[in-house]
Amino acid sequence: MKYYELWITLANWKRRFTVREFRRVFASPAPNKVLHDMAMKGFLKSAGWGKYRVVGPAEFFRNRPDIAGSYRLAAGAGMKYAFADADAVFIWTKGGYQADRFAGFYPISMKVRRSDLKRWKSFFISRGRQFHVFGKPVRETLFGVFYVLYPHDDFRTEEAGGFSVMPLHETVEFCRKRIYAYEPALEMLDEMYGLGLRVRYRESVTNR
Repeated sequence: MKYYELWITLANWKRRFTVREFRRVFASPAPNKVLHDMAMKGFLKSAGWGKYRVVGPAEFFRNRPDIAGSYRLAAGAGMKYAFADADAVFIWTKGGYQADRFAGFYPISMKVRRSDLKRWKSFFISRGRQFHVFGKPVRETLFGVFYVLYPHDDFRTEEAGGFSVMPLHETVEFCRKRIYAYEPALEMLDEMYGLGLRVRYRESVTNR
């Protein structure tokens, strides 16, 4: 069960509960971690020692971070960048495909020049934004919107949706390597850009 689904389940179970009550009802190998992670992602709030309350939908979405603004912030830094991986898919599909992310946990992947890395760090620190350099130890709990920087000596970019993005053919290759999560995205990209991929999401077959 994903955290979003568990959030809905908890809201229909009890709006306030103790860790002990949660353990009795929901089988979990690490209940404390599950509840801690859900609190960090904004689905729960601490209601005292060993107690939690479920955050309602109105409160959750009122407090959700400005995701669109986070893309614009990075794009306006004045340094070369390319939104990459899941973000390239998101932008090339014009927001039509999103996988394994939500407002409480939203990493934004960016290619940056290795020579600009120190400037990127200063840029995000000065704006109070979380970031992580790929390949380095994680020194803090990452949640909400944060940036994952992939340093390169240099890299190719293309423009899509007003942003600098990794090229479309690289985005297609990213999806191919993760076919189980991104096969629907491949079909969308094929239809949008006439790529001739002959991709048809398997559910269209199995649901006949």
